[in-house]
Amino acid sequence: MILSNNNSSRIRIHIVGCGPRTGTTLMAEMAIACWKIDLYTEHEDSIYTRPSRPGEIFLTKRPRDILVVDPILRMLPNLYVIYMLRDPRDTITSKHRKDPKRYWASLRYWKAYTPYGCKLQHHPRFMTVRYEDLVQKPDNVQAYLMQQMPFLQKRASFSRYHEFAQPSKRSLDALRGIRPVASNSVGKWRNHLPRVAGQLQLHGEKAIAQDLIEYGYESDDSWLNELQNVSPDLSESHWPEYFTTSELRQRMRGKYSRALAAYVRNLHSR
Repeated sequence: MILSNNNSSRIRIHIVGCGPRTGTTLMAEMAIACWKIDLYTEHEDSIYTRPSRPGEIFLTKRPRDILVVDPILRMLPNLYVIYMLRDPRDTITSKHRKDPKRYWASLRYWKAYTPYGCKLQHHPRFMTVRYEDLVQKPDNVQAYLMQQMPFLQKRASFSRYHEFAQPSKRSLDALRGIRPVASNSVGKWRNHLPRVAGQLQLHGEKAIAQDLIEYGYESDDSWLNELQNVSPDLSESHWPEYFTTSELRQRMRGKYSRALAAYVRNLHSR
């Protein structure tokens, strides 16, 4: 396919998530290091971001774009979306190098974002990747994604990404350094029971109890027994505890009109 003089790419891959601390940065760095991807941005950019020059495959990531990806995914046949899913108990007990003394994010993201991921789960170009699988079986995840996106060319195995990755400073902060893929962060919430108890007190036990069963993280709600007699930690997270209606509306503003504009640009760039 011949590209016009307009900045465009033949294929667009965008990574979203069920919230912060769900592995979107790790997924992006693995993709850049281990597949032949000629266009990507430094760290985090909107799905509406255009490449700086023509190319074949353009990769970007921004977790919050799960809120707006539906219409543009349906309009652009060359768009593929990777959705990172992670046990919400581990996300709410994760910290970031930028603010290591506080937990990074609350359950507000899981509550707001996962319904959008659930809605798109059967779309052929919307691929759900569990963080737990990515760190425990990285090469299996790579094989699955290459099956879903057969245009990808392999340079290295996901399990060896740390040997080839050259992340930006911002990505390094999110990853807390480059190291071999390891699964020691899976189930780490059990070391932070007061935080989990506090989040359930603030957001309600129903915020995740049934979801954990539906998503296969638990077979029942017996895990709640681990929180008995635990004093809840109600300390402030880095990000605000709740979304306001106006904030969510702002994050989704113009998603249909911008998707249409992207569709028109896509037609004219070829």
